Amino acid sequence: MWIAVNAAAVAFRWNPYPFIRLNLMFSLQAAYAAPLILLAQTHQAERDKMHVEADAMHREEIARSQAQLLEINTKLTQQVHELTLEIHRTICTQAGGS
Repeated sequence: MWIAVNAAAVAFRWNPYPFIRLNLMFSLQAAYAAPLILLAQTHQAERDKMHVEADAMHREEIARSQAQLLEINTKLTQQVHELTLEIHRTICTQAGGS
C-alpha cells in the first residue's frame, strides 16, 4: 500500500524509489520485534520443559501406583490360592471320613 500511494501521488513523492523511509520503518520494526520474539520463544521453551517434567513425574507416580496395585493383587491371588487349597483339604478330609 505504501508503494502504491507513493507511486500514485507523483506530486507528493516524499519517499521515492527505493523507498528508504519504508525500509527504515521495517528495520525499526525488526529491531524491536526480534528481541521480543526471542524472549517469547525462551519463555515457551521453559513452559514446555516444565510441562515435560510434570508429565514425567505424573507417569512415574502412575507407574508406582500400578506397581503397588500389582503387588496387592499378587498377595490377594496367593491368599485365594491358599484358601482354595484349604477348602479342598477340608472337603477331602470330610469325604474320606464319612
